[in-house]
Amino acid sequence: MSKLLRRSNRPRAKRPQDKPLRDRNAPKRERGRLRGALIGLCALLSLLVAAESWASMGEIRPGVKVGNVPVGGMTRQEARALLEEESSGLERIALKRDGRIVARANPGVRTDVGASVERAYSVGRDGGLLERLAGRSARVSGTRVEPTIRYDREAVRNAVENLERDLRREPRNASVSVEGGEVTVSEAQDGYRLDVAATLERLESGIRNLDATVTVSGREIESEISTAEVEQAAKEARAATGGEVILSAGEREWRLSPARIGETIEFPIEDGEPRARLDRAAMWAALSEARAALNVEPVEASYELSGPGVSIVPGRSGRRIEERKLLNALEKGIFEGRRRYEIPVVVVRPDLTTAEARTLRPTTVLGEYKTDYTWDTDPGRRTNMQLASSALSGTTVAPGEVFSYNAVTEPLDYEEAKVIEEGAVAYAEGGGLSQVSSTLFMAANYAGLEIIEAHPHSAELPYIPPGLDTTVWFGALDLRFRNDTEGYILIEQWQGADGYNHARIWGQPTGRRVEIRSEKTHEDTGPKGRRITRYAVSKTITRGDEVLFDGVFRRVTYRELDPYDPENE
Repeated sequence: MSKLLRRSNRPRAKRPQDKPLRDRNAPKRERGRLRGALIGLCALLSLLVAAESWASMGEIRPGVKVGNVPVGGMTRQEARALLEEESSGLERIALKRDGRIVARANPGVRTDVGASVERAYSVGRDGGLLERLAGRSARVSGTRVEPTIRYDREAVRNAVENLERDLRREPRNASVSVEGGEVTVSEAQDGYRLDVAATLERLESGIRNLDATVTVSGREIESEISTAEVEQAAKEARAATGGEVILSAGEREWRLSPARIGETIEFPIEDGEPRARLDRAAMWAALSEARAALNVEPVEASYELSGPGVSIVPGRSGRRIEERKLLNALEKGIFEGRRRYEIPVVVVRPDLTTAEARTLRPTTVLGEYKTDYTWDTDPGRRTNMQLASSALSGTTVAPGEVFSYNAVTEPLDYEEAKVIEEGAVAYAEGGGLSQVSSTLFMAANYAGLEIIEAHPHSAELPYIPPGLDTTVWFGALDLRFRNDTEGYILIEQWQGADGYNHARIWGQPTGRRVEIRSEKTHEDTGPKGRRITRYAVSKTITRGDEVLFDGVFRRVTYRELDPYDPENE
């Protein structure tokens, strides 16, 4: 009994189930209080809306705009009157650039003023409570409504594109020029490009906002060369044209006026900027009088046939302005204002001086040949032979130079005479020239000269042994040989009264001796029974006991000519 009493008097530990009990009806009471607050707020807002509606009965809410036109606080009638007035300005919208009207557009705007006013009036009145409250906030933040409007989009685009063409301006670089000695600077001008897309967007936005004035969008295009950049070139040009330029050589003088100097100045672009420079070709032309007085062409010594030999025609030296040296001096000094210049002149010796001509003079006949021209009495042929022989006679060939028969004889005017053409006799201008070339060809061979080009005829000829002839045809076949001697050679050729065409090659003695032989190697009958013959032409060239050449140097095939056909004339 005592144990039980002692245990019952001991304090007990707390247990979870011993916690105080929670009021389970509290959340319901909180939700009830919140619902009551919301109902009170809505009631208050409703009272506010009702009060505002009563205060603005019949007027558009404050802060409302149609487009950019403020109509808040106006009655419908007042808003209509204002919108009609603003809309009338859209019939000719002013397009401005830099504050100045540059064009007007008529986009054919049709504005439904009544519908636009009703849309403005409905702000803050239509919709639920929150929408209407948002409409009341217009007095603070402003509310914009789109006007009910229509316009001609094509007319708008055309107006902008036309304006772009009107306002387009190409940039113009600054430039400098000289006229009559006066230096003029043309100032730079910036260009302009209208931004069609951006301007179109602005114009359409202006229409939607009922704005009768729209600022266009565009950009300035700077010129590449500014006015300031050409001033240095102008300064240099003014220094060049500041007075006369005097040029002298010995006691003679020539003067260039400022106007004439100005004609010799150019302004090239260097590193993006114009520079004053001397036009060397123009300056050289301006010095024509000085050039005519001071430039003297040298005269080469030459040779002429005189009596039984070759005599010397003396040459003489000339003089020449040193063009590069003079122009360099002018180019440097003229832009520094220098006014006087000495013209540099040098002596010019001829290519062949009298002393050299004396040393290289042809003194002896190296080779000669003649052919009979009496076999053909055609006067045209004989005239042609005389013309060609006269042109050739007196021609000199320098050591190492190649002589061309066609170069000498082609420029002449010839008569028609017999020629061999395509294996038959025909008539053509220049008949007889091949006999002259054949005669000269053999003289060159006997002179021991190097033959560069020679072409035999296609048929045997009566005036020369087979294999020794050569034909020419301007533009195709030529006779050419090289002067391989140490002195000048001179050609002497003439149509003799003895019935022969003569050719001689004069030169300095070479010690060469030449023998030429022509031998028939084949004879046969070809098509149409025409005879075909072949010849081998041998040549032996010696100098003293030395053999320089010995062998066949030419093989020739001849075919008998077709009978003469007058239709070939």
